[in-house]
Amino acid sequence: MRNDLIIGLDIGSSFVKAVAGKQNAQGQLEIVATGKSSTTGFILHGEIVNINKTSAAISEAINQIAVALPGKSKEYYFSSNLSGSHIAVSPYTITKQRKNPSEPVSVKEILEITEEAKKSIAEKNPCVLHTLPTGFTVGSLPETLDPVGQVGPRIQGDFMVITARQDKFDLFRKTLASAESDHIKGGNLYFSPLASSSSVLSTEEKQQGVVLVDIGSGTTEISIYQNKRLKHAKVLNWGGDRITEDIKVGLDVTLEHAEALKVNFGSALQKLIEINEVVMIPGMAGRKPTPVSVRNLAIIIEERMKELAAIVMAEIQKTTNITALRGGIVLCGGGATLPYIDELFQKVTELETRVGIPNASASDEIKDPSYATSVGLVQVYFDQLENTDDAAPETSSQSDYIPTSNNSTKQKPPSIKSIFGRLVESLVGGDEEGGEY
Repeated sequence: MRNDLIIGLDIGSSFVKAVAGKQNAQGQLEIVATGKSSTTGFILHGEIVNINKTSAAISEAINQIAVALPGKSKEYYFSSNLSGSHIAVSPYTITKQRKNPSEPVSVKEILEITEEAKKSIAEKNPCVLHTLPTGFTVGSLPETLDPVGQVGPRIQGDFMVITARQDKFDLFRKTLASAESDHIKGGNLYFSPLASSSSVLSTEEKQQGVVLVDIGSGTTEISIYQNKRLKHAKVLNWGGDRITEDIKVGLDVTLEHAEALKVNFGSALQKLIEINEVVMIPGMAGRKPTPVSVRNLAIIIEERMKELAAIVMAEIQKTTNITALRGGIVLCGGGATLPYIDELFQKVTELETRVGIPNASASDEIKDPSYATSVGLVQVYFDQLENTDDAAPETSSQSDYIPTSNNSTKQKPPSIKSIFGRLVESLVGGDEEGGEY
């Protein structure tokens, strides 16, 4: 159990969602406060287009948490997400001849080859968010995540590298720095799917093969896990805003009414809606209300969601055989709140599909797929704190974000350490659900 209170900041294209979490006596994540502020028009497809207004939205969400926790410490560390189509996820392999082939592989050797991989990657793209090992091969032995103790003439390291465009990353950091207040003392950045996966995927699903689809308002993130490892990830400029625009055009309503219709009356399957069901849209400036067919609304939504499901299926087929995904598909994000969306995805992809709910002790408001990332951000931060308890050497990462604080006595939050800090538990995963990546 830790006494730290961490804020998870999910900075999306519609809202900043902030949650404050801690570990309870049983070591389970407990969400104790929330904050929410609109970013509509300030962030497009996951990328910031207005620094000042986005910073103000972040500050507002954090201040809501501070107000909700009277009498408690008002100085927090945060864990925030980075997304957008500028982020690239690609494999990287490095091979080294060993100086003493008859000696067993040591932790030091693993750390050294990991550092060499990071340096080589940084030469091509200096903005490296994460370097995640997917396996090591010593000589002709089978691939493993725990090669310590093996012997052989060479060692090969395979990694999944997550990079961002430097200008987009710098803009994001600048926005966070602008939002800094007395409540924020520092924190870390993570690639969004790593956070979402920690709150809604089980260890068994990651082992057996699963696809996580996070449907936001501006982007959709697809990530594939097999053998407890991230195998592939893709950020699409495809989100719920596209559906809202279709509703606006198809039903001839304002954008605001289109969003309200989607949220309050939308369905991913039109066949379940009565053909004569209508909803009245208020008229402008005292004009008569306009009837809108709820069935037609569902038809528009269903066609767009079928399109997204087909895109997800195509992305899966580029990467792996669908028979290797026994965990099927897990949906999260605001788009996953649409009724019957799991049934639609299962019908289109022929993969078992469920909606992911954050795994934390929290109010009913948080037990919602749209909070998967914000809750997951708190979870990965605590996982990182746990990993830093071990004596592994610290490695650098672009994902560290440490704002300058006027209070020099505050402890610096942990940087993203080598994930060999707990060689088996951190890489392979323990018995707990979520948290390893």
